[in-house]
Amino acid sequence: MSSSPEALHIGPVCFRFLQQEAIVYSAWAYRDFWGPVHSIFRTSVALTVELFAGGIDVPDQEPDYSAGKHWWFYKRMDDGLLFVFRPTSFGDRIFCEVDRNLSVCRLYVEGDLNDAPLRYPLDQILTWGMLGKCGGVILHAAGVERDGVGYVLAGRSGAGKSTLSGFCAAAGWDILNDDRVIVHPDRKTGQWLMSGTPWHGTGKYAKNRTVPLGGVYLLQQDQENVAEEIALREARYALMDVAGIAWFEEEWSQRGLDAIARLTEEVPVQRLRFTRSADAVEAVGKC
Repeated sequence: MSSSPEALHIGPVCFRFLQQEAIVYSAWAYRDFWGPVHSIFRTSVALTVELFAGGIDVPDQEPDYSAGKHWWFYKRMDDGLLFVFRPTSFGDRIFCEVDRNLSVCRLYVEGDLNDAPLRYPLDQILTWGMLGKCGGVILHAAGVERDGVGYVLAGRSGAGKSTLSGFCAAAGWDILNDDRVIVHPDRKTGQWLMSGTPWHGTGKYAKNRTVPLGGVYLLQQDQENVAEEIALREARYALMDVAGIAWFEEEWSQRGLDAIARLTEEVPVQRLRFTRSADAVEAVGKC
């Protein structure tokens, strides 16, 4: 195999494919994240991905973790990790073998090798692990940008992320994503950054851009629009509730918790009580 000239870029993570044939990411949300390797911006960590046709044998044991009927996780006897992904009950399976150092990933695809072989949720799962190598974490949050500065609007489903990011868009702000963003420190300067991801919400915002992080807001729908300071302990617990923490793998999860601890010490985190109206935008960006 020879190195492909293109790769999947998600925030500080780069997935480099060793594949001669052309790989296609036709889904609109991924188009901005698939491109030439030399176009990487602020990439901190990279994972080499090897592609193989067909399936492999699954360990004759209960999985170490099961996410319903969608994917399963096994710890291999050779100290490697195995993920088995089935997009639907009757869909083609994808098997992912990766070493614990997260340097090489082997993907075995029962379907079309060239049709977005690394896709949700496997790309997000591997990103959890890769972010641990650069001190970052995925947040269940919208990412909005104004004047070159990014702000995180964090909350569970129904908290109002898509609604508030829609108001921001109407006010002329740029929206990197309305459901999941990555926050991570720049490896050279230590400055915290916010990156968009392809894993969008109902607002369908997904931009591959990285900007300096100005602050984090924990969303709470209310009868007024006001940002309030909160204690460090409260901020950490609240972010743990909306962070992508890989609890099934101890080393990955600990690195995610360490990232949250550092984030809350170095970036302003506030509670944003807001109304479901365009006036709520005025309370954002005052961290």
